[in-house]
Amino acid sequence: MKYKIIDTDILVIGAGVSGLRAAVAAAEQGQKVVLVSKGASASPEIMGFNAPVVPGDSEELYFKDIGKSGYGINDPRLARVLSQRVLDEVAWLENAGVHFNRDEKGNYIAIHTLGTTYPRLIKSGTSSGVTEMNVLLKLCDELSITRFMPIDVLGLMKSEARVSGAYGLDKRNKQILFFNAKAVILALGGCGALQSFSTYPRELVGDGYAMAYDAGATLVDMEFQQFEPCCFVFPKEIEGKVIATTLLRHGAVLLNGEGREFMADYGLTRENAQKDSLARAMENEVRAGRGTPHGGIYYNMTMMSRDLLYKDHEIFTKPAVAVGMNLTKDMPEMMPAAHTNLGGVLIDCDCRTEVQGLFACGEITGGLHGANRLGGCAGAETVVFGHIAGDSAAQFAMDSRHADRNTAEAACKDVVAHLDSLFEMSGKTKLADIHHTLGETLHKDMGILRSRESIAHAGQIAAELKEALLDAEVKDFEDIADYIHCKNMLLVAEMQIKASHMRTESRGVFYREDYPNLDEVNWNKNILIRANCGKMETALRDAVKETKTYTLRCSKDYEGHTTI
Repeated sequence: MKYKIIDTDILVIGAGVSGLRAAVAAAEQGQKVVLVSKGASASPEIMGFNAPVVPGDSEELYFKDIGKSGYGINDPRLARVLSQRVLDEVAWLENAGVHFNRDEKGNYIAIHTLGTTYPRLIKSGTSSGVTEMNVLLKLCDELSITRFMPIDVLGLMKSEARVSGAYGLDKRNKQILFFNAKAVILALGGCGALQSFSTYPRELVGDGYAMAYDAGATLVDMEFQQFEPCCFVFPKEIEGKVIATTLLRHGAVLLNGEGREFMADYGLTRENAQKDSLARAMENEVRAGRGTPHGGIYYNMTMMSRDLLYKDHEIFTKPAVAVGMNLTKDMPEMMPAAHTNLGGVLIDCDCRTEVQGLFACGEITGGLHGANRLGGCAGAETVVFGHIAGDSAAQFAMDSRHADRNTAEAACKDVVAHLDSLFEMSGKTKLADIHHTLGETLHKDMGILRSRESIAHAGQIAAELKEALLDAEVKDFEDIADYIHCKNMLLVAEMQIKASHMRTESRGVFYREDYPNLDEVNWNKNILIRANCGKMETALRDAVKETKTYTLRCSKDYEGHTTI
């Protein structure tokens, strides 16, 4: 294989809002920045983000809402950073050219999302994510940030104990690009598309988690997968597309297949329902045989005005329009789909991981949301922590140097030799079959409702697929990437399965039918995962208290597991 080495100060992997914000922040510190991405991102679906902008709201109330939503196991230090810095980010974005919607008096138009005390979601036009990306891409050009797209990044490079770059496949030119960097920022997003029914682009299967794990980083809360409640199950062309639950606050109604409202049967109201409780209620209605013809729940928006549906919520209603559905007359069939992963790479308040030279921001990180995420917080976290990651990586790079050229060359040749060796695999297993089987298994066994039996079955299938991967068929350049993606998918699935097996309670988005109750005595804890001598090690950590320091201590004290 041909290869090329590219030197830079900062390498940002991922070109969603968080990666773009990080790249701009690092470049503003005078650093040479390279941005790489294979193109897929969930950021275009960002409707807006939470900020305490209405009278009566405050940073403190925002902070408390995050903690309440997280069921006591989110990291309050990260929540404090988000609540304190989000208004500064609003001002920065507006100065950069993002115009948030305001009324005739100049006040922000804020939407009330599930779980928030005050209306807090502000947006720009109908899609803040697209607007923010366009503004940030323009700034990238002005700051001479070099972009390589599409590049399928497959792994990180290390020099001694420090991350020193990454490598990826340039499929257009059929070569490997090695990025030799002083610091690396991971902004690759989540892993929603690990499951077959998901709101996410098919490519978002958790590669970033696997890269961080292989580099020596710790991951946290990998059992917590959030499911977006209202996603189309029919027609097939728009399967998995979202209609925002914010419409429930405006009078929209969920009906079962019998045409009856059911939220009250589960103790839910428009005021107290969160995504986790709503998703479970919908799942239970369908399981009880009260689903719609295509196995869903009706979302009745027929009382909504056309402007509210087709202007204010255009980003969500556009797919329905594309297939000829009239939401002022028709009731779409919806079901929860795999959405945001609440767990991820363990970071401190400066977005540093436990590996020198490696930073992370956006959905790839864990700890901020705990067991549930407030609607609108994902958009806020991308800009706030993207900014912090860029600043922190720039500071690290100023005090660092590139890996020795001879060392870098030797490492590149080792990677090339390994990738070349994959062409020798001429087995019978189709990589697409592994992807499909794993996705269907996780959707069925690791969905909204889990149990010891379903988790064990998922583990069994994942182990069989891991064995089958050894007999994979690798025929061409693109198969190499697919092989590594399948390997990463199985690794991330193993993390989710192990953590789900360990947590013997139900909390937030995580629900076990055999342990249906919240256990504050034994499980006010986070599950940590890391590599140790080639094996996956799980550990427990007591829920973090809000302190100014960030330390890790180890002891043996809980059911034989190491507590960190």
